[in-house]
Amino acid sequence: MGPMASGKSSVGFALARILGADFADTDVRIVREHGPIPEIFASLGEDAFRDLEARAVADVLAEEHPNGIVVALGGGAVLRPETRDRIAGHHVVYLEVAWEDVAPRLVGSEDRPLLHGQAEASWRELMEQRRPVYETVATLKVHAAGGTADEVAQTVADQLIPLQKELTRERRH
Repeated sequence: MGPMASGKSSVGFALARILGADFADTDVRIVREHGPIPEIFASLGEDAFRDLEARAVADVLAEEHPNGIVVALGGGAVLRPETRDRIAGHHVVYLEVAWEDVAPRLVGSEDRPLLHGQAEASWRELMEQRRPVYETVATLKVHAAGGTADEVAQTVADQLIPLQKELTRERRH
């Protein structure tokens, strides 16, 4: 999880490859089933989109994934208490970035409905609202700037593998 343009999809895909796990991107699922996100926001509103997002998270977590799964959550997915409840007990990685890290990806982007044409101010406002939730939900925080998706994914994997071994050991006792 993390803010828009933090690399959730690309890092998540790379992490799944490293771990030999499945990969799912909830935004991709929503677009596939309901159409482009900006159109959903325009026609149905943010609340309806968050409903679709919560359903996508619930669906992917309910599926069978014998090798595990890495899920890229939309930037606002964890705003819903039911989503936070569903991901509790899983490793949740917060990809932390600053505006300077994401600006090249966002400036001029027309597919980010929450930016409202003022990318930096809107992004910073969203982060002020979301950062406390991200930090509360996260079981691991990784600074996601300054490396490729593969490098960030390897950093995540290097930290997750020992955590998973510890969790497995605790479950046996």
